Amino acid sequence: MAEHGQLVQWNDERGFGFIEAGNGQRYFVHVSSIGRIATRPRMGDSVTFEPHRGSDGRLQARSVRILGANPAPSFATRARGEPAKATALDWRLPFVLGLLAILAAGFALGRVPLALILGYFGMGLVSLIAYRMDKHFATTGQWRISEATLLGLDLCLGVMGGLLGQALFRHKTRKPSYVAATVLILAAHLAGLAAFAGGFLEPDSLVTSMLSWLAPGG
Repeated sequence: MAEHGQLVQWNDERGFGFIEAGNGQRYFVHVSSIGRIATRPRMGDSVTFEPHRGSDGRLQARSVRILGANPAPSFATRARGEPAKATALDWRLPFVLGLLAILAAGFALGRVPLALILGYFGMGLVSLIAYRMDKHFATTGQWRISEATLLGLDLCLGVMGGLLGQALFRHKTRKPSYVAATVLILAAHLAGLAAFAGGFLEPDSLVTSMLSWLAPGG
């Protein structure tokens, strides 16, 4: 049975919030449970919803309808008018291809060791899984993976998986500070791999430099 309530908390960046019903109970709501509307949900919106209890026991709102909001046009309605614009290619995907191309070229020239390539693929997979899990946690209102952990994985050779995770799952793509950190990490990896592939940086010298930095008194 549908209930009436009010959207009392909303995080537009993460796409979730809480609805307070007439009896004072609060229900977690994700943007995917809200019917298509022309504008974003706002705190104070009056809504109707179907109460539900999730597998974790948390009260959730399903089939949410914001009262008074203009519905977004359906695909069929848009098709009768102007054709929908094609979805733009996410800027992260070409950079993933670029990183792969540099790795391949460096390996073919004998300047990028196989161990480094395996490291990029292994950590990339770990980072991709972490982004998928964090997106799921955000959707279900569970405890999140910290941004520092996600960025740390990207920095530690997981950058390709991180970029793929952001693009495929539309996760962490709207926070300017996070996007800026991602760009810096990407730039560092591009510069490092270009140095390897171009012969300006040798694996042995890099390892020696790292060991001397970790043990300066040795």
